[in-house]
Amino acid sequence: MDDPLVSQLKWLKLRQGHDVYVDCSDGVMCVPITDQGHVIFITEPDAMKGDPVLFLPAGGIMDGESPIEAINRELQEEIGMKANYILPLGVIKPWSKYLNASIYLFLARDLMPSKLVGDEIILGEKHIPFTQFQELISSGELSDANVISALFLAWAAIERM
Repeated sequence: MDDPLVSQLKWLKLRQGHDVYVDCSDGVMCVPITDQGHVIFITEPDAMKGDPVLFLPAGGIMDGESPIEAINRELQEEIGMKANYILPLGVIKPWSKYLNASIYLFLARDLMPSKLVGDEIILGEKHIPFTQFQELISSGELSDANVISALFLAWAAIERM
């Protein structure tokens, strides 16, 4: 049985259990790496101030869609590429004490052009050598914990290849 609903928006529900928590749809995120070894980052406006934020292709999983189908759709919507090679990296539960949602993380390689229209506001994209992602974290240019988790899991997976 679900806990009582306090409030609801399109993508999330606020519920009252022992404490108030957010019930949200699961999502996907991937680290797309080009043949040249660059990560394709996107910049999107943050929801609070509209400032540009460095991010990875990500989004929700639609009804009837597998996580792999969802990430390939998001890649096409956000960077105009689809991946012929997708490696699952793991599943994270951000803010697991207050948020009931999972994010499926992937590494995407062997990219090829394929564009779908999405509903995101993409301000731009940056191709940055994968070897430099830790510098982005240290400098403060990259601060999203989900993105950082995906990058370190991708790094570990590539080391094992």
